[in-house]
Amino acid sequence: MLINPDAPADKPETQQMKVIHRAMRREFAQLPELIAVVPAGDTARARLLGDHLALMLGMLHEHHEAEDELLWPLLVERVPLQQALINLMEQQHEAVAQAIGVIEAELPRWTADANLASRDSLTGSLRDLEAALVEHLDLEETEVLPLIHDHLTVLEWEAPKRHAMKNGPKSLTSKLTMAGIVLEDATPREQAWFLNEMPPPARLLWRAFGARRYQAYKQSVRAEALVQ
Repeated sequence: MLINPDAPADKPETQQMKVIHRAMRREFAQLPELIAVVPAGDTARARLLGDHLALMLGMLHEHHEAEDELLWPLLVERVPLQQALINLMEQQHEAVAQAIGVIEAELPRWTADANLASRDSLTGSLRDLEAALVEHLDLEETEVLPLIHDHLTVLEWEAPKRHAMKNGPKSLTSKLTMAGIVLEDATPREQAWFLNEMPPPARLLWRAFGARRYQAYKQSVRAEALVQ
């Protein structure tokens, strides 16, 4: 199923990646703001946000790993004149990975005691990550996705989806949470596409209780923002 029913069926529909990017943009913009207002010593809130952050870092890592392994080599082969652009994509991935490494080192210290100094350091690191990520996603959407559309096959384009299913969250609750994160700001057509990509049992579980559970999860994660 395509998001745009008029899109050519024999070409990658790169709007699909923009749906995933939109979810990551939203979450990584909100996380530093949510963490910045956690009171000193509120370890329960720190652990809740820490778990959510870890889930998002895992999503981002898997997304970039799939591109590094499955998309960039094909683009270098098909469009050698764009070698410099793909090199820049890889360099930006490395910058994002380094920012993630800093956050992963800081996160356990903060969730352990909700210390203000640890909180503020983590918040700063998250803002650095968001800046690097937004720069990368902007360039990828404007310059790289058109190359993917023109030079990769649909089967090659779908390889990262299979990578995500294999290497994404293992628990059912995490899978449903991730579905909610992607679906939250999606248009009706984008939602229909994403749900169609889910295995039938997962789609049934989402409709039975996953959507309702995600609303409760979202409210708990954003509780501080809601009372501001």
